[in-house]
Amino acid sequence: MAEIVMKGKMIPTPREPTNIYKLAPARVTEASIRAIARGFGMRAEARAGVLRSDANTLTYSEGPLEVTIYRASGGVRFRDLNRWQVDRGGTADLRIEDAAASRLAQDVAGRLKLAPARDCRFFKAARLKVGEADREGREVSERTIDVAVALQRMIGKVPVDGPGGKIVVYLDADKKPTGIERIWRKTAGVYRKGGELRPPAAALEDMQAAWRSVAGIIEVDEIRFGYFEEGYRRKQQYLQPTYIVLGVIRSPDNTMRRRVVYVAPALVKPVGQLTPPLRPKPPQRGRRGN
Repeated sequence: MAEIVMKGKMIPTPREPTNIYKLAPARVTEASIRAIARGFGMRAEARAGVLRSDANTLTYSEGPLEVTIYRASGGVRFRDLNRWQVDRGGTADLRIEDAAASRLAQDVAGRLKLAPARDCRFFKAARLKVGEADREGREVSERTIDVAVALQRMIGKVPVDGPGGKIVVYLDADKKPTGIERIWRKTAGVYRKGGELRPPAAALEDMQAAWRSVAGIIEVDEIRFGYFEEGYRRKQQYLQPTYIVLGVIRSPDNTMRRRVVYVAPALVKPVGQLTPPLRPKPPQRGRRGN
């Protein structure tokens, strides 16, 4: 059985009022994708563009513009393929602080009616950089050609964690949007109000029981509290409070390490089933010299 070591500070049992929400099934039809495409500035007329369908997605493209809806989640991806993460060369360099990038992303989300401003907050910004080198192979310059700004979903004062519950706005060197990602399932009302919360330490007990056949030491860096929303390709019926455990598992001889994430119900009486916790893969052997 894996030993669990809490490296970070254990959070107190949250006091925020929390409900369990029923989620509406995703609507993925030709009419719905054309409506979304028009929101992104495409004509999306009956005979315009190209519509492609497979078991997982429905995609509509019109010139370099492309929008995809995922059937399981209703998640949306939009790209301007001529501009998304494209290096235009020259001196194009996006210099922008996180606060300003967040304001731009919030403006885009509001203008396109992706989410009400009160329901999202800045999560993080990731910068795509390119470097140039001289003939000797020495790097002489570095430029930022794209910033991906992630906005996190909020339900009241409780954040939504996981692969979903995010809007990502990609900005080019001119600070114009070139791509958008949105996983934000629609709620269909409150399934159950309130409910008693378990202490966060219960999530560690769940983790240890679920991974009892795993040898090693799990070093827990952080436990988060929030609703958990799945990613693009998974169906989900309920949105309910969870504890998300983040850490590292290492082998007993400390030669191999791997990041781990475990999701546990926060309510004493959860509903349905959370994503079954995946058995962690064996830790990876560290590089020489580490």
